[in-house]
Amino acid sequence: MTQQIWTITRGATIVTDEVMSFTYSTGRQTQFDSWAPGSLILTIRNESGQANDYNLNDTIILTADDSGFYQWHYVQEVFFNDMPGTGASSTATIICTDLLGRLGRIQVFEELLATDDCIEQIRGGFEALLPTGTNFATSTADSQAEAATYTGTGLNRLNLNMTTEQGWVGVNAEIIALIGRGAMDNLLPATITFARTASGIYQMGYSDIKRIALGSNYLNTCTVTPPTVATQNATDTAGVSTYGTYGAEFSTVDNTTEQALGFAQWQVFSRDDPDELSFQISLSDTANNLQQFWNAIIQQYVVVDVSYKKPGDATTYTSTQIIQGWSMSVSPAATNIEVFTSPLTYTNFFTLDSATFGVLNTSRLGW
Repeated sequence: MTQQIWTITRGATIVTDEVMSFTYSTGRQTQFDSWAPGSLILTIRNESGQANDYNLNDTIILTADDSGFYQWHYVQEVFFNDMPGTGASSTATIICTDLLGRLGRIQVFEELLATDDCIEQIRGGFEALLPTGTNFATSTADSQAEAATYTGTGLNRLNLNMTTEQGWVGVNAEIIALIGRGAMDNLLPATITFARTASGIYQMGYSDIKRIALGSNYLNTCTVTPPTVATQNATDTAGVSTYGTYGAEFSTVDNTTEQALGFAQWQVFSRDDPDELSFQISLSDTANNLQQFWNAIIQQYVVVDVSYKKPGDATTYTSTQIIQGWSMSVSPAATNIEVFTSPLTYTNFFTLDSATFGVLNTSRLGW
């Protein structure tokens, strides 16, 4: 396969030749995790003071050559590894954060957030405070956030609202994408299947795959605590009887008790199967043309299929998943990527007309 070539710029200056290796991460590992800042960590040569040119908030742009994939990052710290003698082997580590990291440093004091849907409230409250040239890209949300006089960081509020909405957050190029749960069905498909071998045009071969079941994603009781309306609880009594109590508590910005109760009930009954699988998938440019992956990320087509076989079982199973986050490590030898997914069923309500889950056959059932 063709090795992925990278270009790294600091402002308008190409600094790729200084970079010895780098790591990158974005998103989260599980649906229960908060949306955390992404990072770009560069290890550069510093035998002649190259690191002196890196300053706080310098824009670092990471680009996958021959694709449309690029990401903006901002310098936050520099670690110097100074060698003795002539210093010929000295290096420096440049730690950069993405737009979510910058949003985590944006602090507001007693800012009025009007009643709105969960996504528009974030855009209205924080878009003007983002770095110049950056913005939110949004869909309509399905949950309403109550009005608040808010003191705290933009990222903390984003996580509260997106927990309430149960949507998806992505950082791509110079935007933060906020996708409502009802629009998740439109994020598909990436026409990508992660499989044992890349035998088709839309297949990507993985070098390792971890199937994750029976983990913390299983719930049979859920408590939801909004800021002012009454706390709500939902319980799957059959699940409690079978497995014992597996509970979780969520802080939300629900503005009605009905919405909060609906949230609790949805969590319990969408996560009622402990055998539901999540995946951690490893792939690299040594076995794949990564262009398909970049296209999916660029277009936010993060709904994918995972094809796998169980040990000792000849059956091929396929699971529809959503990419929650991914990371990569890059050296002159290879680009290695780790992808973290969760079941799409955790995100979508059942709908009668879905491009993913099917269309109700009214020739068999009508009303």
